[in-house]
Amino acid sequence: MKTIAAIERLLMSGERAFLIALVVVMVALSFLQVVLRSFFSAGLLWGDTFLRSLVLWVGFLGAALAAAEDRQFSMDALLRLLNGRTRAVVELVVHSFTAAVCWFLILASWSFFLGEFESGGTLFSIGAHEVPAWPFETILPLGFALLLLHYVLKAVLAVHAAVTGAVKPPSTEYPAP
Repeated sequence: MKTIAAIERLLMSGERAFLIALVVVMVALSFLQVVLRSFFSAGLLWGDTFLRSLVLWVGFLGAALAAAEDRQFSMDALLRLLNGRTRAVVELVVHSFTAAVCWFLILASWSFFLGEFESGGTLFSIGAHEVPAWPFETILPLGFALLLLHYVLKAVLAVHAAVTGAVKPPSTEYPAP
């Protein structure tokens, strides 16, 4: 189980680093857009479209980190009342169901991605160069795959907890908004 925890920590540190880099790029580009519009009455024509695409990436990476840290949106009032193996079994069912939903979302988003890739759509143009949309849309299947991986790891940990009875105590602390 230490190996699974180490894998999850490694995955989280990569996600966190990439997320921070994307947010820095977004803030810098947004600031540049404001400066250009304020002083030169014109911004980068592709800037806003690029920023909207990065928001999708940041959203998926944030969702993956939230899932890894058990800080995703959930209705866990019942779960907070459970202890021991019962809690582990309920967590196993919830994580397994969530992983299954992520699998179907991977399939759907992969189908969407392939359609977009084959159509050769353009996201924006920089001068004469057209930037294709598909590289930015890779986050859809990849993001759901990251979520799937986190929930599969959580399901494996829940199986271990249900079998051994080594369950972490329920948290009485609510995450900060």
